[in-house]
Parts: sequence; structure tokens; C-alpha cells
Amino acid sequence: MAVDKKFSDQATTVGELNQYVEDFMVARNWHRERTPKNLAMSIAIEAAEIMEHFQWGDREDYTPEKLGPEKMDEIRMEVADVMIFMLSFCRSLGIDLAEAVQAKQEKNEVRFPADVVRRVD
Repeated sequence: MAVDKKFSDQATTVGELNQYVEDFMVARNWHRERTPKNLAMSIAIEAAEIMEHFQWGDREDYTPEKLGPEKMDEIRMEVADVMIFMLSFCRSLGIDLAEAVQAKQEKNEVRFPADVVRRVD
């Protein structure tokens, strides 16, 4: 399943990512086992794998330079796993991810007005 373009945050839509993940699943007949329960559990498991990389260090230990290219690639792959499962989860329940993010941020704007809750360093 080759892709005609190189994906990037600036050039790729959520819809394109969604279709890319779905095509991969369908080609392997995996999409039927992707139930909301299984996908929710997989999101949590993969998120925990990200957390393992940050479990025992201090804040200053976690710059890309200090982590190094190998560790950054491991983290990058775990982040991708979370996103793949999240896209599949949303698809399984008919959730429009972009719309959901916008709706949540609009609620957060009301709940946490910047002029009231801005952190002062």
C-alpha cells in the first residue's frame, strides 16, 4: 500500500490519515476486530508505553537532544501507535476527530478563560 505523497502535519489532513489507516486494516481484514472496547484498551496500552520512556527522569532530561535519535524514534513510533488506534476508535464510533477537538477546545475556552487562568512564571 504505497502512498503517493509524503505525509506531514502541515500537508496531511485527518481524513487522509484516517483513510490510510483504514485501508491498511481492511487489506489485512483486521478492521472487524477493531471494536471500541479493544481500541480504547489499545490506546491506553500504547499511551503507557510512551510514559515508560519518561518514568524516572527529571524535566531537563527530556529534550530531543538528551534523549537521542534512537530513543526519539522509539517515542515517535509509540505516538504513531496511539494515533492509529485513536483514528480507528473514532471511526468505529462515527466520531469526527477534528470536530470533536474543536468542540472540546471551545468548551475549554469558556471553562478556562486565558485572562483568568493564565499561568505566571
